[in-house]
Amino acid sequence: MNIKTLLTLGLCTLLTGCSSMELEDFNNTAPEFIPQNYFNGPLKAYGMVKDRNGKILRTFKGDLMGSWDANGVGTLDEHFIYNDGEKLHRTWTMKPNGDKKFIATAGDIVGNASMQARGNTVMIDYTMRIPYGDGTLNIDVRDWLHLQDDGVILNHSKMKKFGFEVGELVITIMKTNP
Repeated sequence: MNIKTLLTLGLCTLLTGCSSMELEDFNNTAPEFIPQNYFNGPLKAYGMVKDRNGKILRTFKGDLMGSWDANGVGTLDEHFIYNDGEKLHRTWTMKPNGDKKFIATAGDIVGNASMQARGNTVMIDYTMRIPYGDGTLNIDVRDWLHLQDDGVILNHSKMKKFGFEVGELVITIMKTNP
């Protein structure tokens, strides 16, 4: 067997051996994550932004307030402050779109975000417009929020551009009045 064949087989094994997390992996996990219950009232968040190599670029903390109207439409108002003093305000609107599914929008989100809940997990897919140089850049984000037994959410997000990972977001969220 020549080196070219070995490299091809190795690459195929690597690519097929890499499995990614799927929302269905969490179908029977507990506690059940019901966005209407959890994102209702005041929340506190602590997080970090990492580059593609895992280096921490920034840290932040945030105050969040969630509410739901009579039609089942949710609002999550987020106020973040970064370690360099920058402040960010984002308001998510979450509209029901089937069983445990939502269409979510926010000012810096391009188009609609898809939000789904399964077991103890919520996954949100979206494209975010971020400042870059003198303009902006659109990056694709997949958020995974995992509700723990004590009510804490562990959130990890992969940020990609052209299919390549460019960064990661790690956040811990907790209710301030459980």
